[in-house]
Amino acid sequence: MSLSSNYHSHKPNVPIIMEDVFGWVREGNTFQVRVWLDDTEHDLNIGDDHAFSLLHWASKEGHVAIAELLLSRGARVNATNMGDDTSLHLAAAHGNREIVVKLLNRKADVNVTNEHGMTPLHYACFWGYVQICEDLIRSGALIGTCNKKGQTPLDICQPQARNAVAGPSIVNSTISA
Repeated sequence: MSLSSNYHSHKPNVPIIMEDVFGWVREGNTFQVRVWLDDTEHDLNIGDDHAFSLLHWASKEGHVAIAELLLSRGARVNATNMGDDTSLHLAAAHGNREIVVKLLNRKADVNVTNEHGMTPLHYACFWGYVQICEDLIRSGALIGTCNKKGQTPLDICQPQARNAVAGPSIVNSTISA
């Protein structure tokens, strides 16, 4: 598989390298990504030097239209990078709720752990993204999963997200204990 192409939408005969494509995704250049994807010879699941796929970058940066485009073209929803993060980890960690919902609708593994034993719920709790916590739990995220430090999502949860994760009765019992 070649990592370059012989066309560029605005500069014919200038080769496209994957660095260009990753840059377009990080920048949110939906048009250029779509042009690149329209050439069926490309592997949209290829990773960069850290095994971040195009979907990883779109999920991290919050580019909903690009994430939708990649998902509609067959991006692997549960692909992992070198740290075993999925796109769902990255979207949850960066507060990109619309992408989280789209990934969940595409059957992203809600309880997958990365190299630190962290689930997407751990990240949403840590950063205090209440609605993402609720979405993940509604989709089956386990609140009792411990990371490699022995911490559950509730253990590292920001105060504003505690009720979303545990519910008022659990939160009150852990606070008073």
